[in-house]
Amino acid sequence: MTIAESPVTAVSTPLERVAETILFVVGDTDSPIVPEASLGADLGIDSMSVVEILVQVEKRFGFQLQDAEVTTIATVQDVLDAVLRRQ
Repeated sequence: MTIAESPVTAVSTPLERVAETILFVVGDTDSPIVPEASLGADLGIDSMSVVEILVQVEKRFGFQLQDAEVTTIATVQDVLDAVLRRQ
């Protein structure tokens, strides 16, 4: 598993849930899933998989991304920021 090390807690943090969503879609990544990781360059995720990740994020967190937002998402932090803006 390539989620960055963190203590196990009963409640998942938004970052942990985003990382779980990424792993659900792609199975494994080239590097640890940390906020500063680029989805493509660092994690090795292709553009079609990024789209599927964003669809899964919408489903799992219960919101819809705006088209303008989708085009600016390049890192794990960008995905996390989109989630946090809606909490």
